[in-house]
Amino acid sequence: MAQNEDPRKDFIKEMYGVYWDNITRSMEGVWKVLAPLTVVGTIIAAIHQGYLPAIFGISLAFLIIFWALNVMIDLNDWHRRNLFFLTKAEQEFLTAEDYGKLLPVKYKTPETRWITFYKINAIVFLVLLALTAFFAWYKLDCTELIFLAVLLIIGGILTFCNKCHQDKSALKKFNELFGNRT
Repeated sequence: MAQNEDPRKDFIKEMYGVYWDNITRSMEGVWKVLAPLTVVGTIIAAIHQGYLPAIFGISLAFLIIFWALNVMIDLNDWHRRNLFFLTKAEQEFLTAEDYGKLLPVKYKTPETRWITFYKINAIVFLVLLALTAFFAWYKLDCTELIFLAVLLIIGGILTFCNKCHQDKSALKKFNELFGNRT
């Protein structure tokens, strides 16, 4: 029995260190959101000052925003995947009594829905996309707006398909590891 206790204690110590690393990584993640916001803001300022042609700058801003949204979708899926694996590892080393003491009881089964941090970031990027489109409405002529509308539709469809694929993938991983959701 003593042999079983040592790996368990080692796992708990290692888990503690990983959780602290995750806290640091999460705090650093806030700064990474500012990069696309700063770049798009700089592009809009450059257009406003006449340093950049409006159609080129706004198209570039849309590209950056869609890129940021898709990266956020992928990061959210990666985070959920890791939570699934972490939960399975915890179940391997922790006892039923550990839930409610070392971990909250609700952590026994991870959620399949979006992680709040990524959801907030996606909303911020969607608001930025809307503001950039609003800016374009006042800055561009009708032909340029049609071109941007096509870009928005293509970017929106590709991003929506990516999100649907990642959500379906997360549910599949969850069902494989934890059984069907009821």
